[in-house]
Amino acid sequence: MLRASADFGERKGTRVTVRLAAPARKGQQAVFFTVGWVSGEGLAVQEIGRQPATDVGMMRKQMDETEQRDELAALRKRVGEAEAVVVGKIAETQPFGDEELPPGSEHDPLWRLAVVVVERAEKGDVKDGERLTFAYAASDDVMWFRAPKPETGQQGVFLLHRRRLEERDETALAVVEPIDVRPTEELERIRSVIGQR
Repeated sequence: MLRASADFGERKGTRVTVRLAAPARKGQQAVFFTVGWVSGEGLAVQEIGRQPATDVGMMRKQMDETEQRDELAALRKRVGEAEAVVVGKIAETQPFGDEELPPGSEHDPLWRLAVVVVERAEKGDVKDGERLTFAYAASDDVMWFRAPKPETGQQGVFLLHRRRLEERDETALAVVEPIDVRPTEELERIRSVIGQR
């Protein structure tokens, strides 16, 4: 596999059934672009495109370059939309409000709060040393399992967005996209994105 989402796991060396979009000859080699179809003990996918397997190394390089461009574009967008970008350490996590509300639906994000001690403010009206509270989705539901789930002691770069938390009928700073919490090793890259704006 040249690329696959994490939920496909490691499938190198295993048989994969491909539902073809066009006929193929027995023994023909190709790079198939697919979407998931059936996953269990085996894996079946549906073809959405095909290229000859003549230069897989070049194709992999092009895919890497495209992925890096897409990641940088996504980072630029999230940094641009962020109300604050801070480097810090999570001091604690806590329930949202005095009372835990029962889930409003099966897809309820189960909002919780994290307190970050700001070491450096890179964007926004935030002071170094400030304790800043933001919301995050604690749910592992299919809609929220990829959302960041900060833990006490975690250090990182936090891209904080003002968001309407409809389930709580409040507006708060929050992290919701995987890209909103980055390792501190990415700080220079994030600073370069802030400088480009």
